[in-house]
Amino acid sequence: MSNITRSEEETPMSTVSRRHFFGLSAGGILGSTLLPYAASAQGSDYPFKLGVASGDPLPDSVVLWTRIAPDIFRPLPWPVEVQWEIAEDPDFQRISGHGRAVATPEWGHSVHAEPQGLAPGKDYYYRFHALGATSATGRTRTAPAYGAALDRMRFAVCACQNYTRGHYAAYRDMAEQRPDLIIHVGDYIYEHAGSDGVRKMPVPEAVSLADYRAYYAMTKTDPHLQAAHQAAPWMMIWDDHETINDYAGDTSPTMHGPAMHRRRIAAYRAYYENMPLRRDARPLEATGNMTLYRRAVFGDLVQFDLLDTRQYRSPHPCPYEENYEAWASCPADDVARTMLGGRQEDWLARGYGMANARWNMIVQTTQMTPYFWEQEGQQTYRADRWDGYVAARERLYDLIRNRAPANPFLIGGDVHAFMGSAVQNLAGEPVASELVCGAISSSGGGQDRYDRETGYYNGLNKRYFFDNRQNGYALCDVSPSHIATQLRAVENYTDPASPVTTLKALTYENGALGFA
Repeated sequence: MSNITRSEEETPMSTVSRRHFFGLSAGGILGSTLLPYAASAQGSDYPFKLGVASGDPLPDSVVLWTRIAPDIFRPLPWPVEVQWEIAEDPDFQRISGHGRAVATPEWGHSVHAEPQGLAPGKDYYYRFHALGATSATGRTRTAPAYGAALDRMRFAVCACQNYTRGHYAAYRDMAEQRPDLIIHVGDYIYEHAGSDGVRKMPVPEAVSLADYRAYYAMTKTDPHLQAAHQAAPWMMIWDDHETINDYAGDTSPTMHGPAMHRRRIAAYRAYYENMPLRRDARPLEATGNMTLYRRAVFGDLVQFDLLDTRQYRSPHPCPYEENYEAWASCPADDVARTMLGGRQEDWLARGYGMANARWNMIVQTTQMTPYFWEQEGQQTYRADRWDGYVAARERLYDLIRNRAPANPFLIGGDVHAFMGSAVQNLAGEPVASELVCGAISSSGGGQDRYDRETGYYNGLNKRYFFDNRQNGYALCDVSPSHIATQLRAVENYTDPASPVTTLKALTYENGALGFA
């Protein structure tokens, strides 16, 4: 069976036999018009230094990604022809599809292949060939057929992987857990390197397209991150640090107007180039904007709605001079302000709960449970969270309550802390369960923050779990009856060989909100 994806980046090969095809790729006839040299396997000119990845699984398709980079900081000036293949076995004896793509300098020599006609709910293996070399083999998995009975699913949730601040032992552990899906909820890179970390970036701050490409390239050299990408398909949304801290549309604390717009568009292009996203997410040539929000359904068990909380949001309720705002001077309840934008809100309203799945998960970037504290005698809040967008949060809660799907569930990241809770609207009515993953390698603020925030949550007389003192990710085993969640914590996030253990196990029961 041969399934060939065709697009402006790819060329059909249905008239070329598989044996002849790979003979040509190794010898260079197909590549001779594009490539002036061939790489030695795993040598200094090895083109797959940034690894391979897959993503956005559908019942009959999945995205296969790589980026050609013999020198990770100096891109080749010419296009490179890349062959890909996907098989039912890791030895590639049962080929399910193959094709070729042209990786161009304009798109960072990235490849986003989309093999079609795959079987639902099935493991596959894939690899790439270019410049006389072969990539590592990745494992991926298609989604089950729409509505199919599914009795289990394992997925991981991760965020906040500051490359310079720490190492990625969490990803080593994640790969070993063999999840069916990995969900990244933002801050894949941090745009500013800082000066007190354990690793270095090539430039102090990413501002231009070349800078962002270099930041992704450096990040993707990490072997544990590569292993996690090879272990399972990913679904991705961004938060702020993929562009600039605490930005909203074309405004940020340090940059506004045309300069901020150009920076955001450069960041979006680099994000697309480096993520296993479908080509319908590719930034528009005219505007540079891209559609990141999307939906995934896993049989009759889980529906995921992934949201973009940055591109369309209104600016903070106060000027950016101070991110921690006093409610009296910067009220955040203006109904005209938005976190998602009208078009995305409409999209979510049309499809939320449409699959009649047992668990209905809204995946976004940050904590939704409110958090306020007193500072200089005034009630204070973090303006960059949903607390700065109260009316927008209430609209989302109204949608959940009016649609009333089975087991509404909110997933987030951003706050460098693990959290489990059940959220309520302003009227005190229960809305959904909530799970916030920890940070892969970004610092959590220490014991003082832990004492302050746990004291606040405990004072609400509700059931919460909160811990910012350890790094890690959330691992979720889903069944029709419950979600068994392990908050997997890294003992020392500055050590790549650090042990990873379960900090806390949370069980979310079918028909109940919050954890048991």
